[in-house]
Amino acid sequence: MSVENLIKKKRLAVLDHATGSCAGWALAFESPGIPFVEPVFANVKPAAGDAVHGIAFQISAAQAAGLDEQERSYDVVPVTCVAYDGRIIEDVGLYVPKTTRGVPGLPSRRYLGILQRGAREAGLKPAYIERLERHPHYVTPPEVRAQTRDWIAAFEQDASRCSVRWSAEDLARFDGSAPDRPAHTSALGYVIAYEAWFTSWRGHTITRRNLLHVRGESVDAMDIRHGEPGFLPLPDLSECTAEELEFLWQNLDHLLHSGGRIVGRLQEFLDAQP
Repeated sequence: MSVENLIKKKRLAVLDHATGSCAGWALAFESPGIPFVEPVFANVKPAAGDAVHGIAFQISAAQAAGLDEQERSYDVVPVTCVAYDGRIIEDVGLYVPKTTRGVPGLPSRRYLGILQRGAREAGLKPAYIERLERHPHYVTPPEVRAQTRDWIAAFEQDASRCSVRWSAEDLARFDGSAPDRPAHTSALGYVIAYEAWFTSWRGHTITRRNLLHVRGESVDAMDIRHGEPGFLPLPDLSECTAEELEFLWQNLDHLLHSGGRIVGRLQEFLDAQP
């Protein structure tokens, strides 16, 4: 619902846009996400008597094809959009998920915030904005974070493990592409043996990547891997807000609670801290 987000994060050239609604559809939070960090994503589903509000935007056919490729887990359904200015726009492509959990969940604070800001920026109907503003977001259960900290404490008490230092170059070699180099990733300076869902996480430190993500900056343009031109230093956590730090911790929760195991520390991350 944010043209700025489409331009900044999706890097789309928006040729025209119109704020409006599509009758017979409703906003839901049922698309599977990333456990412990982005539990669910928004989706639309058929709903008689309801309407989903947002922005219909026009882009080139080439960019539309590229966006469809990015959103392969969705079908593009042609619908009619009634713009707030009275225009009737036919055959607007509505992204409808191919599969959903079928059970509502709670979106992350980061993700829900994008929808809320987008709704305000787009000037959606006040009642629809209020509906989004009232929606709760995911909060890490105390027992989940306690277990994460217990695993960290156990690692730090094991002298043979906590003294191990990896470089970004070492980490880059463990991208899962060779049998003797299983996939590892790094979050908050911990190197974790884990076959990450996303290949972009393998052999890579996701701390800076996730910081870009929560700040609404383009990950595709700015998350540069070690060994590539323009590789950027890791973040200084003292410059992060509480909300940003919590998002980074939630990503660490995901790795460890999904079977990951801490095997060392990332030296470049340690060097970046004051």
